[in-house]
Amino acid sequence: MEDSIDTSPASTTPSRPKINYGQVAYPGIGYKMGSRQMVTTVMNPVTYVGTVGDRENWDPLLGTGTNRKEDKNHRQAIAKYIEETEDYVLNSVLVYYSLDDAEFVADDPEAPISMGTLYVRPGAKAKVGDGGHRTSAYGDVIEAHRHGDEVLHRLQANGQPVIVVLDDDQARRAQDFTDLQQNAKPLNASIAQSMDRRQAINKMLLEEVIKGGRVALFEGGKRVEFLTDSPGKLSPKLTGFKTLRYATGTLLVGTGPRSSRAWDEAVAVSIATTQHDDALQKMIDFWNGFGALPDVATALSVPSGMVKLRETTWLTSANVLYALAAAVREVTDGTGATIAEAMKAATIIDFTRAGSTFHGTLVEPAKYDGGGNLTAKEKALTGRDAWEGAAEKLAAKMRQN
Repeated sequence: MEDSIDTSPASTTPSRPKINYGQVAYPGIGYKMGSRQMVTTVMNPVTYVGTVGDRENWDPLLGTGTNRKEDKNHRQAIAKYIEETEDYVLNSVLVYYSLDDAEFVADDPEAPISMGTLYVRPGAKAKVGDGGHRTSAYGDVIEAHRHGDEVLHRLQANGQPVIVVLDDDQARRAQDFTDLQQNAKPLNASIAQSMDRRQAINKMLLEEVIKGGRVALFEGGKRVEFLTDSPGKLSPKLTGFKTLRYATGTLLVGTGPRSSRAWDEAVAVSIATTQHDDALQKMIDFWNGFGALPDVATALSVPSGMVKLRETTWLTSANVLYALAAAVREVTDGTGATIAEAMKAATIIDFTRAGSTFHGTLVEPAKYDGGGNLTAKEKALTGRDAWEGAAEKLAAKMRQN
């Protein structure tokens, strides 16, 4: 019996596609989302900025571009953050290459997710789909430090994650941008601010005022809402961290700063110049004084007291807390009066909803016709003008007391 001889072709490793000489290679991870090839790679920010084209705002008539109108303040804020924060963190940016400009070659073509190489035609520019402000901010910082210094060297040593989509379809690019914005859920202010320990006011409130046990009102944090900006109607909490923070900052700097950025800077300067312990004592005196207000003290001493306080008084209203803090600042700044004295003077102010203290400022009173019939219900007013007007009234009452 003759030995059988295998005459079938020898198995071979699948050949890699031919890549044109000179193409720029980036290591990456390839995968699909639906039918499109996606690649996640990392570049240092200096290299990344050089790979993208000019910002393209969305033009619905031509169907081109994927970016909203540039917000210069947002761009500047990101640039400042990158420039001043050594351990900064930014999300990945999403960019597009046409199929003629880039190709991904997987190490394992059969695997749905594989390491591999992204090859890009020399000179080809990616289109930024999501991350235009971050890209522009990087460019601003790089340009400001282009002659070389520790900031530029830091960026050259850092990485920026980039998600590349190989897609020529402008309509799908625009739809992607819409979908990304709709599916993103930004943090509410109370969560975001309570997580941000770089700002001195946030850290002081959390560590020394709320958790430090020096203000009984907060019960170690049980009376502060962190997950939403405002407590629910039946919540045992007094206020959200966002409101607590803004009222405290207003106590320190007054009503002069008119933008969030100016307010943040003014509060930081106030804490730095008045010294930590002095600023902390002001915070403690104010919130201890608030807890001693008769209606608040009663609410703290009985079950469901905060629910009743919310129903019968204005003391849980964010606008009233801002007004009270602004009034105390006005009464004490540059005078011999202390915060504790000002808050003691506030104990005889009528904060009830049945009273008329806030009529004409935070409350539009009910209206009646000549026969005593109700023609318009009482309505709460909001906004800066309303609570600043209320602050003037409260300050006048404190001075009288």
